[in-house]
Amino acid sequence: MCNAATARYPTVQTESGEGNVTMYDTAPSSGGACNYGTTGISYYAAMSVNVQPGDGKGQWQRGRICGQCVEVTALTSQGPLSVVVRIMDKCPDGYCGIDLGGLAPGAVMLDGFGRYDGTWRFVSCAGHPGVSDGPPSLFVFAGSNAFWSRVQVRNPPSAVDSIEWQDATGAAQGSFPYADAPENSFEVPTEVLQSAAAWLQITARYTDGSSATVQLAPGQLAVPNTSYLLVGS
Repeated sequence: MCNAATARYPTVQTESGEGNVTMYDTAPSSGGACNYGTTGISYYAAMSVNVQPGDGKGQWQRGRICGQCVEVTALTSQGPLSVVVRIMDKCPDGYCGIDLGGLAPGAVMLDGFGRYDGTWRFVSCAGHPGVSDGPPSLFVFAGSNAFWSRVQVRNPPSAVDSIEWQDATGAAQGSFPYADAPENSFEVPTEVLQSAAAWLQITARYTDGSSATVQLAPGQLAVPNTSYLLVGS
């Protein structure tokens, strides 16, 4: 039966994979290991952590895959069916390849909800409205302050490669280290939070080669639960 495939660990490449396609929810995303919180995103998925027990070599990679869109193809009794989802979570199942949520399971699981064989490949989120609930933005985590701050990019066109900063004069610049505590977050260095610059240019660089920017006063990076629109270049 197509919805009762043999449980197996995935095989992954740099921007694709094959293995089990499963499901875990049919409601809009209300949280997950990517720490986006409650969203209106209706096509989403959790990504594999391992390719063998406990090896950490799946495509999750400490949350670096968060925000990436993926075209998932499940093999059904009437042929392959595909759907585009955004990665919002990590798999709890040891044999998980990619675990679908929201409206995605119903789009491809023709033979009923279950475990299918399938493939997936990374794609742009552009043109797939169900994978976003707003434009790309820089979000400041709860608990951030003038001495400790974490940020993330929400609704990016692909996974975030880096977040860089430069002061108004161009004399000082650097990058925000990937923090993974919480996962899918970047640390705002103290020197940035305490900067006397009038403003900073923050640049998010994505794995597809594109980027987006926003100009902020240093203190704005310390205001918890705030979002700032990122403008693509």
